[in-house]
Amino acid sequence: MGQAAHAGRGARCIALVGPYLSGKTTLLEAILARTGTVSRQGRLADKNTIGDSSAEARAHMMSVEMNVADVEFLGDHFTFVDCPGSIEFQHESAVALTACDAAIVVSEPDPKRVPALQLILKQLEDRGIPHMLFLNKIDKFATGVREILPVLQPASSKPLVLRQIPIWENGIATGFIDLALERAFIYREHAPSEVVEMPLDIKDRENEARFHMLEQLADYDDELMEQLLSEIPPPRDKVFDDLAQELQDGMICPVFLGSAENGNGILRLLKALRHETPFVDRTVRRLKLENAKSAAFVLKTMHTAHGGKLSLTRVLAGELGDGVTITGAKGEERVSGIFSLLGETPQKRGTAKAGDTVALGRLETIRTGETLTAEKGGINQIAVRPPHQAVFGVAIVLKDRKDEVKLTGALSKLVEEDPSLSLEHSQDTHQMVLWGQGEMHLRVALERLRRKYGVEAEAKRRQVPYKESIRASTEVRGRHKKQSGGHG
Repeated sequence: MGQAAHAGRGARCIALVGPYLSGKTTLLEAILARTGTVSRQGRLADKNTIGDSSAEARAHMMSVEMNVADVEFLGDHFTFVDCPGSIEFQHESAVALTACDAAIVVSEPDPKRVPALQLILKQLEDRGIPHMLFLNKIDKFATGVREILPVLQPASSKPLVLRQIPIWENGIATGFIDLALERAFIYREHAPSEVVEMPLDIKDRENEARFHMLEQLADYDDELMEQLLSEIPPPRDKVFDDLAQELQDGMICPVFLGSAENGNGILRLLKALRHETPFVDRTVRRLKLENAKSAAFVLKTMHTAHGGKLSLTRVLAGELGDGVTITGAKGEERVSGIFSLLGETPQKRGTAKAGDTVALGRLETIRTGETLTAEKGGINQIAVRPPHQAVFGVAIVLKDRKDEVKLTGALSKLVEEDPSLSLEHSQDTHQMVLWGQGEMHLRVALERLRRKYGVEAEAKRRQVPYKESIRASTEVRGRHKKQSGGHG
């Protein structure tokens, strides 16, 4: 599909999901560098990445919030949403996935990742979100792809369709063969892979892997099946059309290889995204908003030091302009500023059209997960799963009692940004208890409270209000003996 075919179809929104420490943020950095969005790929160890740029993320060397970045690749626009992998911070991605067009599941080629992958893939499958698997850190694993794929397959109800096979040299993956293109590539660190002659010793393995890929595609295409049975080589365009159609229909999960840290395999991944992932019109059909002339979905709420409240929003239908009045679940609000995001940096822009993911300014009554419209009469709200029930709580004790006035407002903003947090005032113990998804989740929340709002609080053990309950009636007899004599 050429550049002209994509004209006017809007930006696509792609989620990066995967197990903890699988390399999602590093993949985002590699994409930013390969598309020229940044001049040099950042490294988490150097604390110079676009994603995970908050003080809390850098202090703990992990993703603790969702990160967003807009890129342009060969004339097509994409918004990448980097979702935390730790189970304590996955609440944000559950909401954001609602309005994403597709997802890249990032994982190492490691059997130990199967349980985590199974949970992620099932969520995507249940919600009908097309997805592909990027096997990261391929340079650090000696396990052959032919051996690892059958181990990973039980994690997915969709066939894992291998798109590439590695070229090995002395036990190290030095390149790959693209099974759809039938071309060999050698990796170049932080540079496009180099096309080389097909190695003769790999030709048989390439033929076998390509035929298996075509067989998997033919399960959903009778014409392709007839061509294979008749031993007629299918046209290359036909193969790419099937790959795109079956991904968009949720029939297959393509598998790509690479090393995000070294920038390997990124260009082929981007080209697959450009040619094969669906546009916003397909997401609109999935969300049953085909008849809406104006619709948008709030992915995340942010309170910034200088810009006030920002609502990260995916425009699904129509256009939104600065100053327009929109209707949410609780009434009308006026948009005060439209911004693009690159990590935590907002950049003012004009109108936002269908497909764009933008931050809308100062929508005070709008909350994460709401469906918005510029049409009069409102719009039906997209069903959103509620946040996970809080499982861990700590009592909050202020270091300075003078901060009591600021505390309530600051905590309400934290909870608005992160609905999986909740606040409880215990009537029995007179403690203020902050609830969340785990110890790290609450630690980060208190660090954010100090950094963003200047309120310093300590986490203390919750007091348990033990109470006695009357369970059943009983009868007891006693005898009182009256004493006489003695000192009165």
